[in-house]
Amino acid sequence: MPDLPLDILDEFRKLKDEVRQLAGRSQMRPAMTQILSGSVVVGEGGTFKVNTKAGDPQFYVGGISPLNPDGSPQRGLLACRQDGSLAISISNITSNPGDPQCVVIRDSRGQTLLAEDAAGGLAAPVFGGSGWYGYTEFPQWTTSSSSWATCMTMHWRKQHPRVHAYYLARCSDASTSGEVRLLDGAGSVIGQAVLSAGAYVVDAVYGPITGAHLSYQDLVWQARVTGGGGTVGVKGLNAYGISG
Repeated sequence: MPDLPLDILDEFRKLKDEVRQLAGRSQMRPAMTQILSGSVVVGEGGTFKVNTKAGDPQFYVGGISPLNPDGSPQRGLLACRQDGSLAISISNITSNPGDPQCVVIRDSRGQTLLAEDAAGGLAAPVFGGSGWYGYTEFPQWTTSSSSWATCMTMHWRKQHPRVHAYYLARCSDASTSGEVRLLDGAGSVIGQAVLSAGAYVVDAVYGPITGAHLSYQDLVWQARVTGGGGTVGVKGLNAYGISG
C-alpha cells in the first residue's frame, strides 16, 4: 500500500467516526412517556382516553350521549376511580339535548354528592332547616283583611333555582276561607295555596326563586281572607332549596 500523507489518514478516521455516530443516532427514538414543552392537541372531534391496566376507562374526553340537538355527539368528560366507578362527569344529565352540561361528583356507590343544576346553582346537596310545631298549634300571626298581609319573614341565601317550603295555615272558623302564598325577595310568587272554609292544614308549596346565585333575600309568607268574617293565619315551618 502506498504511503499516504498523515493528514489524509486523519480525515479518513474522522469520516469513519462521523458515519458511526450517524448510524447510532438513526436507531435512537425520543422518549414517548413525557412532554417537556408544548402541548398535546386532539382535534377533529377526536377522543382522549386513559385506561387502567385491566383496560377499564379511567379518564375520557370525547363524544358521549345524549346527542346534541343537531345530531352531533355531545362532547363531555368522565373521570373514574381505579375500580371503574364514575367519580366526576361533565355532561348533559337531563333528557333534553338542548340543556347545558352540568358538573356531577359521585361517591363510590354511584350516589350524587354534588351536582350543578341545568338552570344554574345547585341541584345537590339540598339544604334546609327543621320546623317543629305543636300538634294543635295555631299560627300566631293572622289577618282579617281581604288584601294580602305579611305574616312571617325568613332570611334566605339562594343556592338552588327553586324553593320547597312547608307551612301551617288555619282559618279561624267554619265560615272563613282564605289563601296563603310565599314570595321571594323580588316579590315574585314562589307558590300559593287556597284554604277552604275552616281549614287547618300543614302543606307545602314550591316554585322558582329569582335573584342572582348566592344573593341574600327575604322569603315572605302572606295570607288573606277570601270569604267570611274571621281570620286567616300562616306559619312557615321550613324551607329547602331544590333543583329545577
